[in-house]
Amino acid sequence: MKIVTMTGKEFADAILSGDMNRRNLAIKTLYKSTSVRGAIYNWVKQYNLVKMTPEDVLQEGVILLDALVREGKFREESKPETFLLGICKNLIRDSRKKVDRIQLKETFTDSEMDSGETASDTMEMIELQAEEETRDQALRKAIAALTEGCREVLRLYYLEQKNMAQVAEDRGLANANQAKKAVDRCRQSLREKLGIAA
Repeated sequence: MKIVTMTGKEFADAILSGDMNRRNLAIKTLYKSTSVRGAIYNWVKQYNLVKMTPEDVLQEGVILLDALVREGKFREESKPETFLLGICKNLIRDSRKKVDRIQLKETFTDSEMDSGETASDTMEMIELQAEEETRDQALRKAIAALTEGCREVLRLYYLEQKNMAQVAEDRGLANANQAKKAVDRCRQSLREKLGIAA
């Protein structure tokens, strides 16, 4: 079954709506995208990363995309999958700590995306400059600075796509409401570490 994708405007509206169900559904479409996962797995293998797994890259990329949407820095005419791939590619490249910084033009062809993608979905991505590189490093440090419990709660919820009842069961919490509070608290903790206003 083909996963329904969202336009950039639909994605941004869902993230900014304040409706947790809409927001979670929007994020879930990114996690379930075979084109996103396939590209990230290929890049991690190509760059022979040791310290970052494809799941790490995807999680950091989604968190960063979420922050960019909330900061009004996401161009709504771009597909969220395409924008996320640009972020993830830069996270991977930055993790290699390349000394020679180059300008990157990344074009995704129809064959690299789901069959429903068209040439209009291509993107030109300019590699992150010094300020953006610092932000990406701050994101990695902020995730590492979370408690182990918070990292696990966010992993279960975002990466494993478990519902609140399943998160509660896995974490030994009383009920789904307690899991929701834990996810909200951990997400807020991450935002505070990143210096992002609630």
